[in-house]
Amino acid sequence: MVNKQSLSTNMLRLSTDNKQLLLMMKAVNNEVTADNLFAVFQQSDYANLKLNLTGIKEAVQNFQDMAHESEQTAELKSIAIADRLDAQLSIEFDPLKMVAKAKIISAYGGLAITSEQLQTAMAKLKISQGINGKALTLLLEKSQQAKPGAIYQATIAKGKQPVNGKDAIFKRLVETPRERLLKPQEKEDGRVDMRNLGKLITVDPGSELMRKIPYSEGSSGIDVTGKIVKHTPGKDFSLEAGVNTELCATDPNLLIASISGIPKALNNSMLVDDVLLVKSVDVSYGNINYKGCVVIEGDICDGMKVSATGDISVSGFIDSAQVNCGGDLIVGKGILGHKVEFGSQDFSCEINCQGAVIANFSQYSKINAGLDVNIQTQLLHCHVISGGGINVQDEAGIKGTILGGFLSSNKGVNTVTLGASAGSKTVIDLVGFYPKLMDSKKQLNNTLIQEQEKLQSLIVAQRKIDQLPLSEKKQVLDARLMLTKEEVKKQLLILKSEQEKNLVELQLYFENAKVITQKGLYSDVAISIGRDSFRAARSYGPTKVSVKNNKLLAEPYLK
Repeated sequence: MVNKQSLSTNMLRLSTDNKQLLLMMKAVNNEVTADNLFAVFQQSDYANLKLNLTGIKEAVQNFQDMAHESEQTAELKSIAIADRLDAQLSIEFDPLKMVAKAKIISAYGGLAITSEQLQTAMAKLKISQGINGKALTLLLEKSQQAKPGAIYQATIAKGKQPVNGKDAIFKRLVETPRERLLKPQEKEDGRVDMRNLGKLITVDPGSELMRKIPYSEGSSGIDVTGKIVKHTPGKDFSLEAGVNTELCATDPNLLIASISGIPKALNNSMLVDDVLLVKSVDVSYGNINYKGCVVIEGDICDGMKVSATGDISVSGFIDSAQVNCGGDLIVGKGILGHKVEFGSQDFSCEINCQGAVIANFSQYSKINAGLDVNIQTQLLHCHVISGGGINVQDEAGIKGTILGGFLSSNKGVNTVTLGASAGSKTVIDLVGFYPKLMDSKKQLNNTLIQEQEKLQSLIVAQRKIDQLPLSEKKQVLDARLMLTKEEVKKQLLILKSEQEKNLVELQLYFENAKVITQKGLYSDVAISIGRDSFRAARSYGPTKVSVKNNKLLAEPYLK
């Protein structure tokens, strides 16, 4: 009969190489489970080794099997239930090798990581820059004093990031009339004086207009392995002298005015327009045709004509007059007109402006602008064609009404209220370049098909020539065909590039072609975008009308 004993630490032995903890399989007088095996392990002198769960499971099964074996068949053996492991070290980089991190898993009864091992591992990975000695020492100390299997990580080296250069920039030192937008001036009591548009913006000879902030070169970085990380240098742009401006003699990065006049901003320069200052334009003064800017402190009166190659600033009204402006037109009060006769679409006030048109309000007027049309409060029964956008709203976005008339814009319409509850026919045409873009798309597609068919025909011809016997004639035909094929391939590349450009232009068109109302859209408003039209048959709240998924939709507008 087999003598049985209790499960105890006496059944534990180290392997001959001291790397494994063995459990001697003997018959015991109590049931063996994973939990009581774990308890014995914890009570032993080997609790700092790493428990082998597979070995524990195997040992439990063996004890169960032994309980059913006879004395003759029971066989004494041992099972490894724990391992002695040395500490483990790993080092990882970020993708750019600008940071190196070390991780140590502390030993399970084995050897700790030494400073020499850490240095060797770093040398193998060529870590030589930005090494943090303090972090290395602290990592080693913690891992050597830690419980078995504890994990410690530390950033042991950091590279030097490259510093990209900054492009040269141009800082304007004076305000322009367009920026100021003839904002009404605030009184001492805090109220706004709508009639006082502030001091006229002019400069004198020697006035500082623009300063160039020079570009910076930047500096290269270095990763933790010592490899140079290249930087992107800034781009330099020259400060150009515009009309009636010059570079300062003592400071080449400073642009100054050479005459008195009104400043106007360019991309990397400024110009100064000659300025004609007029009290009012009426029959006593006569019409104006001036090369430069015109500043009118009063009104342009009924029947008068004003033409200027530069900006025109009017502090008062334009009243049933004709204005031709080569720059921006800024009107402090309003643009007033009326129908020439009942039922006519001709108005007594006509504006032709190559730049932007800015006014407080406009009614019964024809406005043709190369850039944006910005109206502060009301655009009533006007015929407006804008090369930019049409914006009718004040700075706070509280006031702004479009009612009646015809509006055409290349960059959409934005207002607070569009139409009126009583109804007044308002037509907005945002078709713009769409027909031309679609015609271009169709022509490109047709030409591309023709060129592809031509190339296919040349390929067929090439096969026929290849079947001819070698001769001088075959060589000549071969050479001609090769040249023709190359020309067709070049043409195909050009056509595909133009197709991509056409697609981008169409996408940009639909991004711009939209009507936004901040507060309401009322009935009897017709909007055309692309090939589709929308007509409001009821009142809406804040609304955005645009093409979405090839459909013209009116949907709620959320700021």
